Amino acid sequence: MKIASKFKTIGLALAMGTFMFACSQDTQNETNAEVDETQAELSDENAELNADMNEAGTEMNQEYNEFEGWVKTNTERADNVTADEYREMRAEYKLKEERFENESSTWDEETRRDWEATKAEWKEFEDKVQKRLGKIDDIDVDVDVNRDNN
Repeated sequence: MKIASKFKTIGLALAMGTFMFACSQDTQNETNAEVDETQAELSDENAELNADMNEAGTEMNQEYNEFEGWVKTNTERADNVTADEYREMRAEYKLKEERFENESSTWDEETRRDWEATKAEWKEFEDKVQKRLGKIDDIDVDVDVNRDNN
């Protein structure tokens, strides 16, 4: 029994010594310095990440604004666009539309409303052109109907 009591006493002394060391002013200062250093590193990384995200967002906004201007300019030509021009414009529009549609989930509400308005404007343009020129397929096929079949 005395041996168990001595082990308990020694264990208690070691535990108290460990806690005293952990609570010493030097250890506390070292720990605080390490925490401050880690926070500073995280702040720097966050600042870099925010800068990259802002740059990417600004670039995407600029591309979208250019595309919106392109749509406005081309939709004004609905009354005189040729079938070939329309095919080219439609192909370019579809490429951009797919890209912007994938990105639109990250946009704010106002930009999404603008995007929906741009798509509606393009749809109206397509309807006008197809009403004027008829159904235009993406593939222009030349068929020689007078060819001899010998």
